[in-house]
Amino acid sequence: MCVTPPSDDTTTSDGRSEGRTASEPPTSDEGEDAVEPAAAFAALSDPLRVDILRELSTYRREGGEEPIGFADLRRRVEVRDSGRFRYHLNELRDHFVEKAGDGYRLTHAGTAVVAAVLAGTLTDASTSGRAELDSVCRSCGEPAVATCQEGVCAVSCPNDHRLFQWTVPPNATADATVPEVVERAELLATQAIERALTGICPTCYDPIESEIRVGRESDAEAPPESEHAGSDPRLRAVCDTCGGRVLGPVGFCLLVDPEVAAFYRRHGRRLRDYHVWEHSFVEDDAVSVVETDPVRVSVDVTLDDDRMRVTVDGTGSVVGTDSPSGS
Repeated sequence: MCVTPPSDDTTTSDGRSEGRTASEPPTSDEGEDAVEPAAAFAALSDPLRVDILRELSTYRREGGEEPIGFADLRRRVEVRDSGRFRYHLNELRDHFVEKAGDGYRLTHAGTAVVAAVLAGTLTDASTSGRAELDSVCRSCGEPAVATCQEGVCAVSCPNDHRLFQWTVPPNATADATVPEVVERAELLATQAIERALTGICPTCYDPIESEIRVGRESDAEAPPESEHAGSDPRLRAVCDTCGGRVLGPVGFCLLVDPEVAAFYRRHGRRLRDYHVWEHSFVEDDAVSVVETDPVRVSVDVTLDDDRMRVTVDGTGSVVGTDSPSGS
């Protein structure tokens, strides 16, 4: 099984890569104040404007609760020419900076841009590396090997079984070992699964619908040569706004379920003690189709000699649990 992000923050299983899509969402309900993407990026074309956004962000982080005045902001940016400074500040209004009373502050879009700049998402090079992990492929028992390249963290084995893939921003890889990057990528992937299951696109935060596909529908997007091509149920959520995708085995739904987490705790363990590809419940043989209309599937969660059966509905929501082994 493999996890890849919706562009790439798609969560995908069994190497079913669906390619990359734009992570910048178009506005789904554009009003009179909507700004064309080209105009928005043009407003950031001068380094001085980026400096203004940085200083507004720094001012807020330092505890500035009230909007900062023109003169104070100009001093912080260290621009002596008042006219030049005013021109560039006005170029950032009203999309990235807003006038509030006698001062200025970042808009939501301005905050997002500064976060992307500080994270290195738009500018920095990503860490590259390769390392063998303390884990094995559940399909063949070969060691799991992780690579980080161009912002993508991928895990596979020497037999080319792809186990996991997710994109990681540059600041999350800076000064980190490859195993540490894998851990951070898994956290981001798990958070994306939870958002998708609650109806929020992990990339653009627009509404998204998740579903469990059974039979031919589950196989529609798998390449014919895929070794896992078949009719096993699959989790699927695709954002109509930005194209972000969350795809994978039904077991991914259990990674964020509190009752499954409690089952692990009763055995003195935590879900995060394992890599996402190591849990038995993400394997196809742990899943059984109960109904197809409406869709209901059961997933067996096994630890030691104890087993819990989890029922998942057609949206990927856990709707019931029981313990056949009497735990």
